[in-house]
Amino acid sequence: MKATFSRPLSKCLPIHLRLCPTLASFFYSIQCSHIPFSFYSRLRARSRAGDYSSLLSLFVHISREQALKPDRPTYLLLLKASATLPSHPLGLSLHGHILKSGFQDDILVATALVDMLSKCRDVEGARKLFDQIHERDVGAWNAMLSSYARNGYADAALSLFSWMGCCGTKPNSLTLSILLQVRCGFGDERLGRSIHAYAVRQHELAGSFLGNSLIVYYNKAGEFHISKRIFDRMPRRDIVSWNAMISGYMQSGNGWRALEMFHLLREQGLCPDLVTLETALQACAQIGKDAFHDGQLIHALLVKMGIAMDVYAENTLLLMYCKCGKVESGQSLFDKMQERNVVSWNILVNGYSQIKCPEKVLALIRCMRFIELELNSQLLVSALQAIRLLGGCIKHVICLHCLIIVMGFDSDIFVSSSLIAAYGDCSELEFAHRILDCVVSERSDATVCWNTMLSLYAHHGYFSEAVELLGCMLNKACMLDAVTLVSTLSVCTQQLNLSLGKAIHGYVIRNKFESDVFVGTSLIDMYAKCGLLNAACWLFSRMPCRNIVTWNTMIHVCHENGFPRASLQLFHLMQQHDGPILDATTVVGVIEAIAQRGYDSERNYIHKFAIETGLSSDEFIANSLISMHARLGDVDKASAVFNSASKVGTATWNTMIAEYSCRGLVDKAISVFHAMKLNNVAPDSITLLCVLRVSASLGSLNCIMWLHAIIMKAGYESDLFVGTSLLDVYAKCGDLSLARLIFDNMNSKTEVSWNSMIQGYGMHGHAGEVGKLFSQMQQSGLNPNTVTFLILISACSHARDVEKGRHYFDLMTCAYSFLTRREHYAAYIDLLSRGRLIKEAYEALEKMPINPGADAWGALLGACRIHGNLEVGLAAAKKLFELDPLHCGYHVLLSNMCMEAGRWTDASEIRRKVDKMGLKKVLGWSKVESI
Repeated sequence: MKATFSRPLSKCLPIHLRLCPTLASFFYSIQCSHIPFSFYSRLRARSRAGDYSSLLSLFVHISREQALKPDRPTYLLLLKASATLPSHPLGLSLHGHILKSGFQDDILVATALVDMLSKCRDVEGARKLFDQIHERDVGAWNAMLSSYARNGYADAALSLFSWMGCCGTKPNSLTLSILLQVRCGFGDERLGRSIHAYAVRQHELAGSFLGNSLIVYYNKAGEFHISKRIFDRMPRRDIVSWNAMISGYMQSGNGWRALEMFHLLREQGLCPDLVTLETALQACAQIGKDAFHDGQLIHALLVKMGIAMDVYAENTLLLMYCKCGKVESGQSLFDKMQERNVVSWNILVNGYSQIKCPEKVLALIRCMRFIELELNSQLLVSALQAIRLLGGCIKHVICLHCLIIVMGFDSDIFVSSSLIAAYGDCSELEFAHRILDCVVSERSDATVCWNTMLSLYAHHGYFSEAVELLGCMLNKACMLDAVTLVSTLSVCTQQLNLSLGKAIHGYVIRNKFESDVFVGTSLIDMYAKCGLLNAACWLFSRMPCRNIVTWNTMIHVCHENGFPRASLQLFHLMQQHDGPILDATTVVGVIEAIAQRGYDSERNYIHKFAIETGLSSDEFIANSLISMHARLGDVDKASAVFNSASKVGTATWNTMIAEYSCRGLVDKAISVFHAMKLNNVAPDSITLLCVLRVSASLGSLNCIMWLHAIIMKAGYESDLFVGTSLLDVYAKCGDLSLARLIFDNMNSKTEVSWNSMIQGYGMHGHAGEVGKLFSQMQQSGLNPNTVTFLILISACSHARDVEKGRHYFDLMTCAYSFLTRREHYAAYIDLLSRGRLIKEAYEALEKMPINPGADAWGALLGACRIHGNLEVGLAAAKKLFELDPLHCGYHVLLSNMCMEAGRWTDASEIRRKVDKMGLKKVLGWSKVESI
């Protein structure tokens, strides 16, 4: 042994244990007499109480008063205390004196020495001591195996286990448990299953110890069904077995199953301990509001059982109240806590962040500063997240920024990243970029901050800046991680930048990111959105692992690209290969695919599937089912889904109103809106827009005024879209004065607002007001669009102002260089035709660079009939019969023209042809509002 093992014990003890100048003389003097039994009992009592510092102090104190000679039990107590503290120098001194006392050959003392050195992280010293043990029992092997397992030497542990087998030592349940601990962090399931099989063959599962270890092992491996099977077959279960199962369910995100196990434990008559109650409280916190009553029950049990709670237990209770949304109760508990740590404050800060109370968050941080409690980076991050939840208050962000600088956290990566995100939420991207520059200038490992800035540029639509930022990252040799790649691919997808996407794909391959499921999913989405569905399918088929987002992405991109059958095949394949992992997004994608195909069998199947899986209560799915049934003409089934929905939110009411209005069922749409009001569901802007569209088809001014009152009461009069829709329906119903009043009172106007008002004047023949409004629109700084010019030309057509209409047509094509569409040509031909310029209209149609379509020729045919131009009318009719031969109205129009020209034979022939083809003219109808 090295000479350092014999250093005086007084130099190794903590300062509060140095009760004499040196303990070297004590260890020489204690060779004289054995430890009295009463003194040993006192040492043992302190060991059982876990008061190891007091144990060593008592031993040193008594040894000064009388000469003692430690025996085996005393050395074992001293070694245990040294391992628990742990104190490596103290352990070395004990080792030296054990050598001098002759106990080095005692197998129990030697094993305790190995265990002590391993807990002091001296694995090399523990192995040297282990190798010097001549006759090793299974306890010695277990101590060395535990040393390797505890310090992360998995390969060395497996090698030692193999040597143990070669030496003929049979492992016991503790050996197998240690090996299971080694495999938990190694990721290889084969050895774990082999240990399980060996334990079954050797009947090692009779006790609960190894069974508990196997439960923990399979929980960490994600094999919960095997854990449950072992638990159910255990002959004896102790509280550790139950705790392992509860903890496994909780850690896997299955909080309800964890609570179910907790209640079952109590039904079995077992008394939960503090670990059980803390784990159950964590499960309640994981679930949230729905588990609040269970959390209250556990709190009552803690009080009833009289369990003394430390700060950790109180923090768990505080976490439960905050996560369940009862922050006031959490605040009350926090105020009564005798001892708080930074975690306590952090839990309460997060609780107020969750319920969006940034003022409370800032008040807590000010309180912490006042009592001079040290803030950490996590608290500052939580505070910044609270402000972001509020929607981005720049004053609060600046306040926290100043505090961060004062406290010296401005170089912290995670605080700086949250600060960048907070400024981004306030649309202060320039400030956010300045913070990034400051962090990058001081630290090279600021990938998190780069990623935050990149995602901000992508979110706000600054795509060129995002690409430039990516170039800066590469120039500064900053390593791109999966988050960087996902953000960049999002930019490529939104820009449809296939070349950059392919370059990123190359980087992914070169840097071994193909196995990352998030990067792979983003690549699939990028290729699909850029039109390369084959490449997306190729990537999907070669992904080593897929998550729910990957499957959902493929299902949605297939039906979006016109392959709904592929979406359905993926849905069935997903259930076969990956089990029941589908969510609402999956089912919605399948519903949209079925809506494209239109088969009743598939429609009924997905409806039944949603009901059987319990997903029909999801508002997202219910809305999709309503739209699917209504789109395929089954309004009754859509109404049945709506009536059976358990949680009907505003979106569901909006969907039902919109589907009724799209199918022309005006009365039903209005009745749903009435029912919505009776059920005290507040309408939003989408509701009001849907109902305004319905009222426009009714043409009822009374109905519109009633809706106007509802809009004012709900506070949506200043909403840009609602205001535009309201002035549009007033104009269509003939009340131009009210429409103009709403238009003039709008705080901001878009092209749609101007177009609606111009169209209102145009359809009622107010050509002068149309021109004035168009001039005002140009003066306001808004440029007209193609719809504006279509409205202007149509207005001139109604007013028969050919010259003004020509001016607008030339202005659109020459000054603004807009491409002329069919609807513009139709309006222009109608303008010329109403101005009696039949021949010019016909020549313009013949010279058009594109096919003008049936509307333009129809306008010419109508004008020919009005003005009696049979020659041009026949030519126009010939074109129309080529474009739309089944349109009955064109045949009737030509027949009337022939009769008015005295060509009765031709008119009769046209009528006979219409009857032979079985065409029926749709009857027109008019509606007048009665008062």
